[in-house]
Amino acid sequence: MKGRSRARISQCMIVKNEERNIEHALSWGKGIVSEQIVVDTGSTDRTVEIAEQMGAKIYHFEWIDDFAAAKNFAISKAKYEWIAFLDADEYFSEEDARKVLYYVRQLQDKRYDAILSSWVHLMDDGTISAVGTQSRVFRNSRGVRYVGRIHEYITSVDGSDFRFVDAVNELSIYHTGYGKALHDGKVSSGRNLKIILKELEEHPDSHRMLGYLGDEYYSAENLEKAEEAFRKSISLMPDTVETIDPIRTAMTFTKLMEILYANIETTEENFMEIYNKATLRLPQEGDFDFYAGKYFSRHGNYRKAEKHLKRALAQLEKYGTAFKSMFLSGDIRQAYEMLATCCFNNGNLAECINYSTVLLKADRYLMSTLFLMLTAFSFDERSGRKEAASALAVATFLGQNLYDFSTLKDRLFVLKAAMKANYGSMVAVLREMFRPEELVIVDQALAGEHKEN
Repeated sequence: MKGRSRARISQCMIVKNEERNIEHALSWGKGIVSEQIVVDTGSTDRTVEIAEQMGAKIYHFEWIDDFAAAKNFAISKAKYEWIAFLDADEYFSEEDARKVLYYVRQLQDKRYDAILSSWVHLMDDGTISAVGTQSRVFRNSRGVRYVGRIHEYITSVDGSDFRFVDAVNELSIYHTGYGKALHDGKVSSGRNLKIILKELEEHPDSHRMLGYLGDEYYSAENLEKAEEAFRKSISLMPDTVETIDPIRTAMTFTKLMEILYANIETTEENFMEIYNKATLRLPQEGDFDFYAGKYFSRHGNYRKAEKHLKRALAQLEKYGTAFKSMFLSGDIRQAYEMLATCCFNNGNLAECINYSTVLLKADRYLMSTLFLMLTAFSFDERSGRKEAASALAVATFLGQNLYDFSTLKDRLFVLKAAMKANYGSMVAVLREMFRPEELVIVDQALAGEHKEN
């Protein structure tokens, strides 16, 4: 118990021209970490000044096109038992920051080197674009260091096993660097591309670096060069199943599949060739089936799309998100929306309704989803099937599980969806819920909307 109580954290980061982020980057650790170390690699703005005002220890490192070298320099200045190494555009929430301190104190006397956490990429509007996995909290040990000039990673450098605790369901690092303004700035600077090309000069057969080269071209919207780099990376991957860097391997396949999906002229044979190679190498990955579902849905093959989307969700449920299913977990809503649409087009109305219910429980004001659900109920009613639910039963279900029909907002929202779905019996049931004076106002409003449309 004594070891647990003494475990402390050094927060480290390397920065350059981060005046817009540095205050926030240092704020999450206040009261949690025992020191804050900022290594500046050549800022020309107020980054250093702000960091000093925040109480951080400032060091300077001459930039040599080597991220691992800069980060390892920062680690060498840390004096406490654990290190939290986040970038300036990353942060823990207040709640998760407290959990980090709890974790390191629990692990202090155990044989673990790092803690895995979710890595949540946020766009400028706050929406999630993807969810990955990172090990940014690790033991301050001589045998643990960063490796790689670019896209560096923390690992054991003394030959020992690198042991980590899986906390992806408990801890999340939020990354705001995927916002368009920041991302475009990094792409246009050519910083990463320069280092990657230098690495490839020395190691031309590095499938890992070729994957990162593809990323750079993809971000610059040079899809032809991106596809070429991704295909070359895949051709150079070892025959054995990739275990060293599953995220990089999955990303190479996934981004190539995204390029193929976006090209309407991509044949099923060409798309599935990459899909089959991908699933053979990483059989637990859910993103491959997610993109296969998107491909087949776009081409109107709803049966194959439904099969792949169901498999993607099953993979996610069975294997989780540690080092896998980055895009599926970040866009789970789209997966369910596509799956509900596929089920509807395949005549699987009950499943369409079930998947729509899942979506509406997360956000009951998704008009497109409610429209699809009510259209499915309407089709079922018109089929003459004995077991088909009546409009009254459907309204009861909605009122008990999704909507508060005591509010005008919810009644009006569902009424609009029913009208849009041409679900006449449901419209009649819903209109009975309005007082006569309300109906006058509702009808006037709906008539006005109809004229505008």
